[in-house]
Amino acid sequence: MTRLGIKDRGWAVLLIVGGVLLLGMQLGWLSGLSDLLWSLLFAAGGAVFLLAFLNDRSNWWAFIPASALGGISLVFVTGALGGAYFLLALGVGFAAVYLTGRERWWAVIPAGALLTLALVAWVDIVAPRLDAGWLFFLGIAVTFGSLYLLPRAQGGQGWAIYPAAGAAFVAMIILLTNAVTGVVLPLLLIVVGGYLLWRGGGLGPRRPRLPESGV
Repeated sequence: MTRLGIKDRGWAVLLIVGGVLLLGMQLGWLSGLSDLLWSLLFAAGGAVFLLAFLNDRSNWWAFIPASALGGISLVFVTGALGGAYFLLALGVGFAAVYLTGRERWWAVIPAGALLTLALVAWVDIVAPRLDAGWLFFLGIAVTFGSLYLLPRAQGGQGWAIYPAAGAAFVAMIILLTNAVTGVVLPLLLIVVGGYLLWRGGGLGPRRPRLPESGV
């Protein structure tokens, strides 16, 4: 019989745990579990993959399922902000993939994108009236800009300057458009309206003009 490696055993444990949980849900065994207990179960699943990396540093892939399961565990206990925390945890997982091996420069891209989406999701909940579209493109610009600025030995990529510049340009356009429609345009209307009132003698009744006397 062939012995399974750490990676295969991790996936096997995850499949078994997932199957048991799904079976328990279908049969009604888990209907009384609280959100806190669900959170602990998913956190335990994430810990299994984290241990797989700690036992063998070549198992860098374990950060991805570990962060995903850890993020799901946060969803159960963080309410409306659960989606933002899930994206945050997943972004941290990809960041760990890069930090534990600088040759895996590609992990910077999903890490930056996910962390940006987490920030946008958080802003949408905390300040729903604020248009955060520019914030997304700014985060993408920072992500590719960071990849461009990294030393070549640490995975720096020269081509990353182009998507960074493009995303920064789009962010600037959206920000300026929001500024014009949100602040500048109302102020312009107020100024023009005030000027017309001033030219017309204000809000009070207009005094009748006296006829000019002939000499």
